[in-house]
Amino acid sequence: MKKPSFQRIAGVALAALGVALMATPASAKIGSCSDPIVFGTTLSETGPFSTLAGRWRKMTEVFAEEVNKTGGVMVKSCGKKLPLKFVIYDDQSVPATAVALYEKMATVDNVDFFVGPDWSSLGGPVPPVADKHKIPMVMANVATPSVYDRGLKYIWGTPFPVVPRWSERYFDMITKVSPKPQSIYFVTHDNPVMKGITATWSKKAEAQGLKVLGNETFSPELKDFTALIAKVRAAKADIVYISSFDNASVPLVQQMRQLKVRAMDVHHTMLTGSLARQVGADIEGMTGELSWYPGIKGAYSDLVETVMKRSDVTMFDYIWTLGRLTSYLTMIQGIEKAGVVDREKVKEALFKATVKSPAGDVSFDERGFADTGAFTVQMQNGKVAVVWPPEVATGKLMWPSPTWQQPQ
Repeated sequence: MKKPSFQRIAGVALAALGVALMATPASAKIGSCSDPIVFGTTLSETGPFSTLAGRWRKMTEVFAEEVNKTGGVMVKSCGKKLPLKFVIYDDQSVPATAVALYEKMATVDNVDFFVGPDWSSLGGPVPPVADKHKIPMVMANVATPSVYDRGLKYIWGTPFPVVPRWSERYFDMITKVSPKPQSIYFVTHDNPVMKGITATWSKKAEAQGLKVLGNETFSPELKDFTALIAKVRAAKADIVYISSFDNASVPLVQQMRQLKVRAMDVHHTMLTGSLARQVGADIEGMTGELSWYPGIKGAYSDLVETVMKRSDVTMFDYIWTLGRLTSYLTMIQGIEKAGVVDREKVKEALFKATVKSPAGDVSFDERGFADTGAFTVQMQNGKVAVVWPPEVATGKLMWPSPTWQQPQ
Protein backbone atom coordinates (compact mmCIF):
# COMPACT_ATOMS: atom_id res chain seq x y z
CA MET A 1 0.00 0.00 0.00
CA LYS A 2 1.39 3.35 -1.04
CA LYS A 3 2.07 5.72 1.84
CA PRO A 4 0.49 9.15 1.59
CA SER A 5 2.96 11.87 0.69
CA PHE A 6 3.99 14.59 3.10
CA GLN A 7 2.36 17.15 0.80
CA ARG A 8 -0.93 15.24 0.88
CA ILE A 9 -0.85 14.93 4.68
CA ALA A 10 -0.08 18.63 4.99
CA GLY A 11 -2.90 19.48 2.61
CA VAL A 12 -5.40 17.40 4.58
CA ALA A 13 -4.20 18.95 7.82
CA LEU A 14 -4.53 22.44 6.46
CA ALA A 15 -8.01 21.67 5.15
CA ALA A 16 -9.00 20.30 8.55
CA LEU A 17 -7.59 23.37 10.23
CA GLY A 18 -9.61 25.53 7.86
CA VAL A 19 -12.79 23.65 8.78
CA ALA A 20 -11.99 23.98 12.45
CA LEU A 21 -11.39 27.69 12.12
CA MET A 22 -14.64 28.16 10.28
CA ALA A 23 -16.46 26.26 13.01
CA THR A 24 -14.90 28.24 15.85
CA PRO A 25 -17.36 30.70 17.36
CA ALA A 26 -16.33 34.31 17.12
CA SER A 27 -14.88 35.73 20.34
CA ALA A 28 -15.34 39.43 20.86
CA LYS A 29 -13.19 41.36 23.31
CA ILE A 30 -16.17 42.21 25.48
CA GLY A 31 -15.52 45.14 27.77
CA SER A 32 -11.90 45.59 26.69
CA CYS A 33 -10.32 48.90 27.64
CA SER A 34 -6.85 48.17 26.33
CA ASP A 35 -7.26 46.67 22.86
CA PRO A 36 -8.11 48.74 19.79
CA ILE A 37 -11.65 48.52 18.48
CA VAL A 38 -11.48 46.49 15.29
CA PHE A 39 -13.84 47.01 12.36
CA GLY A 40 -13.85 44.33 9.69
CA THR A 41 -14.78 45.26 6.15
CA THR A 42 -14.49 44.31 2.50
CA LEU A 43 -14.11 46.69 -0.42
CA SER A 44 -14.67 46.01 -4.10
CA GLU A 45 -11.12 46.87 -5.12
CA THR A 46 -11.25 44.61 -8.16
CA GLY A 47 -14.08 43.36 -10.36
CA PRO A 48 -16.97 45.28 -11.91
CA PHE A 49 -17.61 47.51 -8.88
CA SER A 50 -13.99 48.62 -8.55
CA THR A 51 -14.61 51.83 -10.51
CA LEU A 52 -17.01 52.88 -7.74
CA ALA A 53 -14.69 52.13 -4.83
CA GLY A 54 -11.16 52.17 -6.20
CA ARG A 55 -9.73 54.63 -3.66
CA TRP A 56 -11.65 53.54 -0.61
CA ARG A 57 -8.87 51.50 1.02
CA LYS A 58 -6.74 54.62 1.38
CA MET A 59 -9.83 56.54 2.48
CA THR A 60 -10.62 53.96 5.16
CA GLU A 61 -7.06 53.99 6.46
CA VAL A 62 -7.06 57.79 6.57
CA PHE A 63 -10.42 57.75 8.36
CA ALA A 64 -8.90 55.63 11.15
CA GLU A 65 -5.87 57.93 11.30
CA GLU A 66 -8.03 61.02 11.65
CA VAL A 67 -10.23 59.44 14.34
CA ASN A 68 -7.16 58.25 16.21
CA LYS A 69 -5.61 61.74 16.12
CA THR A 70 -8.32 62.71 18.60
CA GLY A 71 -7.63 59.63 20.74
CA GLY A 72 -10.07 57.27 19.05
CA VAL A 73 -13.61 56.24 20.00
CA MET A 74 -14.97 57.29 23.37
CA VAL A 75 -15.92 54.29 25.52
CA LYS A 76 -17.71 55.48 28.65
CA SER A 77 -17.19 52.29 30.67
CA CYS A 78 -13.43 52.69 30.16
CA GLY A 79 -13.42 56.39 30.94
CA LYS A 80 -11.27 57.01 27.89
CA LYS A 81 -11.01 56.74 24.13
CA LEU A 82 -9.82 53.59 22.39
CA PRO A 83 -8.00 53.57 19.04
CA LEU A 84 -9.80 52.38 15.92
CA LYS A 85 -8.37 49.73 13.61
CA PHE A 86 -9.63 48.24 10.35
CA VAL A 87 -9.19 44.79 8.87
CA ILE A 88 -9.74 45.23 5.12
CA TYR A 89 -10.09 42.66 2.34
CA ASP A 90 -10.92 42.86 -1.35
CA ASP A 91 -14.21 41.07 -2.03
CA GLN A 92 -13.47 41.26 -5.79
CA SER A 93 -17.11 42.31 -6.37
CA VAL A 94 -18.01 38.62 -5.97
CA PRO A 95 -20.77 37.62 -3.49
CA ALA A 96 -19.27 34.22 -2.60
CA THR A 97 -15.87 35.81 -1.97
CA ALA A 98 -17.45 38.42 0.27
CA VAL A 99 -19.25 35.76 2.33
CA ALA A 100 -16.01 33.80 2.81
CA LEU A 101 -14.13 36.91 3.88
CA TYR A 102 -16.73 37.96 6.46
CA GLU A 103 -16.62 34.41 7.83
CA LYS A 104 -12.83 34.73 8.06
CA MET A 105 -13.08 38.07 9.85
CA ALA A 106 -15.52 36.55 12.34
CA THR A 107 -13.63 33.33 13.05
CA VAL A 108 -9.96 34.04 12.36
CA ASP A 109 -9.47 37.79 12.69
CA ASN A 110 -11.99 38.06 15.54
CA VAL A 111 -13.04 41.56 14.58
CA ASP A 112 -15.32 43.38 16.97
CA PHE A 113 -17.81 44.74 14.44
CA PHE A 114 -18.56 44.66 10.72
CA VAL A 115 -18.86 47.67 8.41
CA GLY A 116 -19.77 47.09 4.77
CA PRO A 117 -20.18 45.56 2.32
CA ASP A 118 -21.57 47.72 -0.49
CA TRP A 119 -23.96 46.90 -3.36
CA SER A 120 -27.17 44.90 -3.15
CA SER A 121 -25.66 41.87 -4.91
CA LEU A 122 -23.31 41.45 -1.94
CA GLY A 123 -25.79 42.75 0.62
CA GLY A 124 -28.04 39.76 -0.06
CA PRO A 125 -25.75 36.85 0.89
CA VAL A 126 -23.42 38.54 3.40
CA PRO A 127 -25.75 39.68 6.26
CA PRO A 128 -26.61 36.13 7.44
CA VAL A 129 -22.94 35.86 8.44
CA ALA A 130 -23.48 38.73 10.88
CA ASP A 131 -26.53 37.06 12.39
CA LYS A 132 -24.80 33.67 12.56
CA HIS A 133 -21.94 35.11 14.61
CA LYS A 134 -24.01 37.81 16.35
CA ILE A 135 -21.76 40.59 15.10
CA PRO A 136 -23.42 43.97 14.42
CA MET A 137 -22.98 44.99 10.78
CA VAL A 138 -23.59 48.42 9.29
CA MET A 139 -23.63 47.93 5.54
CA ALA A 140 -22.91 50.85 3.27
CA ASN A 141 -24.47 51.14 -0.16
CA VAL A 142 -27.07 48.36 0.03
CA ALA A 143 -30.34 50.01 -0.93
CA THR A 144 -32.64 47.11 -1.83
CA PRO A 145 -35.39 47.01 0.85
CA SER A 146 -35.85 43.22 0.54
CA VAL A 147 -32.35 42.74 1.98
CA TYR A 148 -33.71 44.14 5.25
CA ASP A 149 -36.99 42.21 5.18
CA ARG A 150 -35.61 38.83 6.30
CA GLY A 151 -35.88 39.21 10.04
CA LEU A 152 -32.12 39.53 10.58
CA LYS A 153 -31.26 41.15 13.89
CA TYR A 154 -27.69 42.37 13.48
CA ILE A 155 -27.76 44.47 10.30
CA TRP A 156 -28.21 48.13 9.45
CA GLY A 157 -27.57 50.00 6.22
CA THR A 158 -26.61 53.52 5.22
CA PRO A 159 -27.33 53.85 1.48
CA PHE A 160 -27.57 57.44 0.23
CA PRO A 161 -30.21 58.15 -0.95
CA VAL A 162 -33.00 55.59 -0.58
CA VAL A 163 -35.55 55.41 -3.40
CA PRO A 164 -38.54 56.80 -1.41
CA ARG A 165 -36.55 59.99 -0.70
CA TRP A 166 -34.36 60.15 -3.81
CA SER A 167 -35.81 63.28 -5.45
CA GLU A 168 -37.65 64.61 -2.41
CA ARG A 169 -35.84 67.93 -2.38
CA TYR A 170 -36.07 68.35 -6.15
CA PHE A 171 -39.84 67.99 -6.10
CA ASP A 172 -40.00 70.42 -3.21
CA MET A 173 -37.89 72.84 -5.23
CA ILE A 174 -40.12 72.79 -8.32
CA THR A 175 -43.15 73.79 -6.24
CA LYS A 176 -41.35 77.02 -5.38
CA VAL A 177 -39.76 78.11 -8.66
CA SER A 178 -41.14 80.65 -11.11
CA PRO A 179 -42.35 80.02 -13.71
CA LYS A 180 -43.77 76.87 -12.22
CA PRO A 181 -43.56 73.73 -14.40
CA GLN A 182 -46.84 72.17 -15.44
CA SER A 183 -45.70 68.92 -17.07
CA ILE A 184 -43.01 66.25 -16.88
CA TYR A 185 -41.72 63.42 -19.07
CA PHE A 186 -39.95 60.38 -17.56
CA VAL A 187 -37.17 58.56 -19.43
CA THR A 188 -36.00 55.46 -17.55
CA HIS A 189 -33.01 53.14 -17.80
CA ASP A 190 -34.26 49.52 -17.73
CA ASN A 191 -32.79 48.73 -14.33
CA PRO A 192 -34.64 47.71 -11.12
CA VAL A 193 -33.36 50.66 -9.08
CA MET A 194 -34.05 53.24 -11.78
CA LYS A 195 -37.48 51.79 -12.53
CA GLY A 196 -38.21 51.96 -8.80
CA ILE A 197 -37.23 55.64 -8.74
CA THR A 198 -39.52 56.43 -11.67
CA ALA A 199 -42.40 54.46 -10.16
CA THR A 200 -42.08 56.46 -6.93
CA TRP A 201 -41.56 59.92 -8.38
CA SER A 202 -44.02 59.71 -11.27
CA LYS A 203 -46.71 59.20 -8.64
CA LYS A 204 -45.33 62.11 -6.64
CA ALA A 205 -45.37 64.29 -9.76
CA GLU A 206 -49.04 63.55 -10.35
CA ALA A 207 -49.83 64.17 -6.69
CA GLN A 208 -48.21 67.61 -7.03
CA GLY A 209 -50.37 68.44 -10.02
CA LEU A 210 -47.77 67.89 -12.73
CA LYS A 211 -49.09 66.30 -15.89
CA VAL A 212 -47.05 63.21 -16.78
CA LEU A 213 -46.79 63.37 -20.58
CA GLY A 214 -44.81 60.19 -21.08
CA ASN A 215 -42.80 57.40 -19.52
CA GLU A 216 -40.29 55.74 -21.84
CA THR A 217 -37.96 52.91 -20.78
CA PHE A 218 -34.71 52.24 -22.63
CA SER A 219 -32.31 49.32 -22.70
CA PRO A 220 -28.80 49.91 -21.30
CA GLU A 221 -27.47 48.70 -24.67
CA LEU A 222 -29.42 51.31 -26.66
CA LYS A 223 -27.17 53.71 -28.58
CA ASP A 224 -29.59 55.35 -31.04
CA PHE A 225 -32.18 57.39 -29.14
CA THR A 226 -33.65 59.14 -32.17
CA ALA A 227 -37.12 57.58 -31.91
CA LEU A 228 -37.34 58.10 -28.17
CA ILE A 229 -36.19 61.70 -28.40
CA ALA A 230 -38.77 62.39 -31.13
CA LYS A 231 -41.47 61.48 -28.60
CA VAL A 232 -39.89 63.71 -25.95
CA ARG A 233 -39.70 66.64 -28.37
CA ALA A 234 -43.29 66.18 -29.51
CA ALA A 235 -44.56 66.15 -25.90
CA LYS A 236 -42.92 69.53 -25.08
CA ALA A 237 -42.81 68.78 -21.37
CA ASP A 238 -41.52 71.43 -18.99
CA ILE A 239 -39.28 68.90 -17.24
CA VAL A 240 -37.50 65.90 -18.73
CA TYR A 241 -36.69 63.54 -15.84
CA ILE A 242 -33.99 60.98 -16.70
CA SER A 243 -33.83 58.09 -14.24
CA SER A 244 -30.61 56.34 -15.20
CA PHE A 245 -27.13 55.26 -14.22
CA ASP A 246 -24.56 57.59 -15.71
CA ASN A 247 -22.90 55.44 -18.38
CA ALA A 248 -26.18 54.15 -19.82
CA SER A 249 -27.46 57.67 -20.48
CA VAL A 250 -24.36 59.13 -22.15
CA PRO A 251 -25.68 58.79 -25.73
CA LEU A 252 -29.14 59.94 -24.59
CA VAL A 253 -27.81 63.23 -23.22
CA GLN A 254 -25.58 63.79 -26.24
CA GLN A 255 -28.40 63.16 -28.72
CA MET A 256 -30.87 65.30 -26.77
CA ARG A 257 -28.48 68.20 -27.33
CA GLN A 258 -27.91 67.34 -30.98
CA LEU A 259 -31.65 67.10 -31.62
CA LYS A 260 -32.31 70.31 -29.68
CA VAL A 261 -34.65 69.13 -26.94
CA ARG A 262 -36.03 72.13 -25.04
CA ALA A 263 -37.37 72.23 -21.48
CA MET A 264 -37.35 74.30 -18.34
CA ASP A 265 -35.09 71.65 -16.85
CA VAL A 266 -33.51 68.32 -17.71
CA HIS A 267 -33.09 66.38 -14.49
CA HIS A 268 -30.77 63.38 -14.19
CA THR A 269 -31.06 61.22 -11.08
CA MET A 270 -27.34 60.50 -11.04
CA LEU A 271 -25.11 63.42 -11.97
CA THR A 272 -21.54 62.18 -11.79
CA GLY A 273 -18.01 63.02 -12.79
CA SER A 274 -18.09 60.07 -15.18
CA LEU A 275 -21.13 61.47 -16.99
CA ALA A 276 -19.57 64.94 -17.11
CA ARG A 277 -16.32 63.64 -18.60
CA GLN A 278 -18.15 61.69 -21.29
CA VAL A 279 -20.69 64.32 -22.40
CA GLY A 280 -18.65 67.45 -21.75
CA ALA A 281 -20.55 70.72 -22.05
CA ASP A 282 -23.78 68.83 -22.80
CA ILE A 283 -24.26 68.41 -19.05
CA GLU A 284 -24.32 72.18 -18.46
CA GLY A 285 -27.47 73.38 -16.73
CA MET A 286 -28.78 69.92 -15.85
CA THR A 287 -29.99 69.23 -12.33
CA GLY A 288 -29.62 66.04 -10.36
CA GLU A 289 -28.99 64.53 -6.95
CA LEU A 290 -25.93 64.08 -4.76
CA SER A 291 -26.08 62.64 -1.28
CA TRP A 292 -23.78 65.36 0.05
CA TYR A 293 -21.16 67.78 -1.21
CA PRO A 294 -18.29 69.65 0.48
CA GLY A 295 -19.51 73.01 1.69
CA ILE A 296 -22.67 71.54 3.22
CA LYS A 297 -21.95 71.77 6.92
CA GLY A 298 -23.27 69.10 9.26
CA ALA A 299 -22.12 66.64 11.90
CA TYR A 300 -18.69 65.21 11.08
CA SER A 301 -18.50 67.26 7.86
CA ASP A 302 -15.04 68.61 8.72
CA LEU A 303 -13.80 65.07 9.38
CA VAL A 304 -15.27 63.78 6.13
CA GLU A 305 -13.89 66.67 4.09
CA THR A 306 -10.42 66.10 5.57
CA VAL A 307 -10.54 62.35 4.93
CA MET A 308 -11.70 62.82 1.34
CA LYS A 309 -9.10 65.48 0.62
CA ARG A 310 -6.26 63.40 2.03
CA SER A 311 -7.47 60.35 0.09
CA ASP A 312 -8.00 62.23 -3.20
CA VAL A 313 -11.65 61.14 -3.24
CA THR A 314 -14.30 63.51 -4.58
CA MET A 315 -18.06 63.17 -4.19
CA PHE A 316 -18.65 63.89 -7.87
CA ASP A 317 -16.39 61.03 -8.95
CA TYR A 318 -17.23 58.63 -6.11
CA ILE A 319 -20.89 59.38 -5.47
CA TRP A 320 -21.36 56.46 -3.05
CA THR A 321 -18.64 57.68 -0.68
CA LEU A 322 -20.98 59.17 1.93
CA GLY A 323 -22.81 55.86 2.35
CA ARG A 324 -19.50 54.13 3.02
CA LEU A 325 -18.18 56.73 5.48
CA THR A 326 -21.54 56.94 7.26
CA SER A 327 -21.37 53.20 7.93
CA TYR A 328 -18.18 53.88 9.90
CA LEU A 329 -19.69 56.88 11.68
CA THR A 330 -22.81 54.90 12.57
CA MET A 331 -20.86 52.08 14.18
CA ILE A 332 -18.74 54.56 16.14
CA GLN A 333 -21.88 56.27 17.43
CA GLY A 334 -23.37 52.89 18.34
CA ILE A 335 -20.31 52.09 20.44
CA GLU A 336 -20.34 55.51 22.06
CA LYS A 337 -24.04 55.19 22.86
CA ALA A 338 -23.55 51.68 24.29
CA GLY A 339 -20.58 52.91 26.31
CA VAL A 340 -18.82 49.58 26.06
CA VAL A 341 -17.13 47.37 23.46
CA ASP A 342 -19.88 44.75 23.55
CA ARG A 343 -21.68 43.42 20.49
CA GLU A 344 -25.03 42.90 22.21
CA LYS A 345 -24.96 46.35 23.82
CA VAL A 346 -24.09 47.96 20.49
CA LYS A 347 -26.88 46.02 18.81
CA GLU A 348 -29.31 47.41 21.39
CA ALA A 349 -27.91 50.93 20.94
CA LEU A 350 -28.44 50.85 17.17
CA PHE A 351 -31.97 49.43 17.20
CA LYS A 352 -34.29 52.11 15.77
CA ALA A 353 -31.54 54.63 16.46
CA THR A 354 -30.99 58.07 14.99
CA VAL A 355 -27.37 58.91 14.20
CA LYS A 356 -25.57 61.97 12.90
CA SER A 357 -24.02 62.38 9.46
CA PRO A 358 -22.70 65.28 7.38
CA ALA A 359 -25.96 65.17 5.39
CA GLY A 360 -28.16 65.33 8.50
CA ASP A 361 -29.74 62.86 10.90
CA VAL A 362 -30.13 59.26 9.77
CA SER A 363 -32.89 57.24 11.41
CA PHE A 364 -33.26 53.46 11.19
CA ASP A 365 -36.51 51.54 11.26
CA GLU A 366 -36.91 48.23 13.08
CA ARG A 367 -35.37 46.42 10.08
CA GLY A 368 -32.21 48.53 10.12
CA PHE A 369 -33.21 50.37 6.94
CA ALA A 370 -32.32 54.08 6.81
CA ASP A 371 -34.29 57.11 5.64
CA THR A 372 -31.52 58.96 3.80
CA GLY A 373 -32.16 61.66 1.21
CA ALA A 374 -30.14 63.74 -1.25
CA PHE A 375 -29.43 67.34 -2.18
CA THR A 376 -30.40 68.90 -5.50
CA VAL A 377 -27.42 70.05 -7.55
CA GLN A 378 -27.04 71.85 -10.86
CA MET A 379 -24.12 71.97 -13.27
CA GLN A 380 -23.09 75.62 -13.52
CA ASN A 381 -20.11 76.67 -15.62
CA GLY A 382 -18.73 73.15 -15.49
CA LYS A 383 -18.93 72.90 -11.70
CA VAL A 384 -21.33 71.34 -9.20
CA ALA A 385 -23.53 73.78 -7.28
CA VAL A 386 -25.84 72.65 -4.50
CA VAL A 387 -29.05 74.57 -5.22
CA TRP A 388 -31.64 73.05 -2.87
CA PRO A 389 -32.55 73.37 -0.06
CA PRO A 390 -31.69 77.09 0.09
CA GLU A 391 -30.29 76.98 3.62
CA VAL A 392 -27.34 74.82 2.51
CA ALA A 393 -27.05 75.95 -1.10
CA THR A 394 -23.59 76.67 -2.48
CA GLY A 395 -25.01 78.36 -5.60
CA LYS A 396 -28.19 80.00 -6.86
CA LEU A 397 -30.53 77.91 -8.99
CA MET A 398 -30.68 78.99 -12.64
CA TRP A 399 -34.34 78.55 -13.57
CA PRO A 400 -35.44 77.90 -16.19
CA SER A 401 -32.14 76.34 -17.20
CA PRO A 402 -30.65 78.76 -19.78
CA THR A 403 -28.91 76.03 -21.75
CA TRP A 404 -32.15 74.11 -22.39
CA GLN A 405 -34.30 77.16 -23.18
CA GLN A 406 -33.52 78.19 -26.77
CA PRO A 407 -36.73 78.10 -28.86
CA GLN A 408 -37.47 74.97 -30.86
